[in-house]
Amino acid sequence: MSVLMPPGTYTVKLSAAGAESSQTLVVRKDPNSEGTEADINTQIAMLFELRKDFENAADMVNQIELIRSQLGTLTTLLDGGSAATGTAGVPPASSGGDYASIKRAADDLDKKLIDVEDNLIQRKLTGQGQDSVRYSPKLISKITYLANGIGGGDFPPTTQHREVKTMFEEQLATHRRRLDEILSRDLDAFNKLLRDRGLGNVIRL
Repeated sequence: MSVLMPPGTYTVKLSAAGAESSQTLVVRKDPNSEGTEADINTQIAMLFELRKDFENAADMVNQIELIRSQLGTLTTLLDGGSAATGTAGVPPASSGGDYASIKRAADDLDKKLIDVEDNLIQRKLTGQGQDSVRYSPKLISKITYLANGIGGGDFPPTTQHREVKTMFEEQLATHRRRLDEILSRDLDAFNKLLRDRGLGNVIRL
């Protein structure tokens, strides 16, 4: 999420071919705007807060996807989909052994992670056609939409903007707590199951 810098004096630096040069740059407010510089600074402060929320939500998605990708590799190997040892040190199913309990636990953990992820991003999006009409936006898209609305002019956030931002932050905190619970309880239990069978852990960020 990009945020325009407010009016002020900045130093622009250029490094090329081992040399560095700098120059002062003054960013001025649009003279036709009725918003004040104080209004803009208030707006920018909230946009930076929203960007932090956006990044925190994106970090959660990345963490979930890292774990889910390992679970997918694990279950493929247990199905005999590869003759090579996987990143978690998993032998193919053809090598013998009953891995049904591992597969069940992997599927259960994957579903719990998806339950959290589905609140953060719309996983059905294809990038084509009428996706935005067919599928409802999730939290990351809603944060972006709110930021675009706040940044659409040189005015401070409205009361409604602030209320929606607070609501999104509460939702994000709820999803973070749920993910932390899954990682500390379910993932740890799953890794213990792997270790008990001589297999490597699923790693987390």
